[in-house]
Amino acid sequence: MQRTRRIAILICLLLLPSVALRLFTAVYPFFNTIWLSFHDWNPAFPPQQFVGLKNFQALTRDIAVTGSISFTVLFVTISTLLEIVLGMAIALILHRAFFGRGVVRAINLIPWAIPMVVAAIGFRWMYDTQYGVINDLLYRTIEVKVPWLVDFWGARAAVIATNVWKSTPFVGLVLLAALQGVPQDLYEAGRVDGTNRVSAFFYITLPLIMPQIVTIGLFMVVWQLAAFDLVFAMTGGGPGFATQVLAYRIYQVAFTALNFGYASAISMVLFIVVGIASIIGLLLFRKVEVSL
Repeated sequence: MQRTRRIAILICLLLLPSVALRLFTAVYPFFNTIWLSFHDWNPAFPPQQFVGLKNFQALTRDIAVTGSISFTVLFVTISTLLEIVLGMAIALILHRAFFGRGVVRAINLIPWAIPMVVAAIGFRWMYDTQYGVINDLLYRTIEVKVPWLVDFWGARAAVIATNVWKSTPFVGLVLLAALQGVPQDLYEAGRVDGTNRVSAFFYITLPLIMPQIVTIGLFMVVWQLAAFDLVFAMTGGGPGFATQVLAYRIYQVAFTALNFGYASAISMVLFIVVGIASIIGLLLFRKVEVSL
């Protein structure tokens, strides 16, 4: 009994640094953000003042915040759908046997390995109306120039396209690993029954890798809800509030206006959005597991 107690104490002592680090870096900031969301606090003009739900009421009248919410949902939804579809196409191609497949798989990961800020700056130059490569190609082929980063929907399309280009290789890699786990015996049995490649994909491959698709989809949704660096380096949220996401709006309010209370309220909205997306994803994953 005494030895068991000593072992338990030793385990607690060994876990204490990790628990303390997690409390300091995750739990405390979370509850402190909740506390600040009910206060008006500008560190340049102390002290804190309790304002109740005033910050949350101001959110409903803030065009920048409502616009950020709408574009965040649009950005995450379209990006995730395109990443899954294109990632599946890449995975199917790389799953086939051909000469130089290992080299092609390595090249496929290059966009994902490039830092997001580097990719954003590069695409900002490529989308330039006057000397950008994309507009130059459009002009050479159909004699049209699109003001990508100064047009409302053009800037949105450019940001989403850049994000998809950057993240799709990672999704393709995950789905490729899922494809490699599908037993080949099922395909052989399907060929005996007269199934072609299309029917084999929809009736064999897709149902078996659906849990992985839902998992990577949920991961990308949660990850991209907190997107910041792409918008910061590529458009700065412009033109106007066209490409402003919630994370970037929080940065502007907190570190430009120094309104920490209002920024905390926006952070709680982002937390609620992430929570809703996570719950939906977990329900979908449980449904897929049950159906399989």
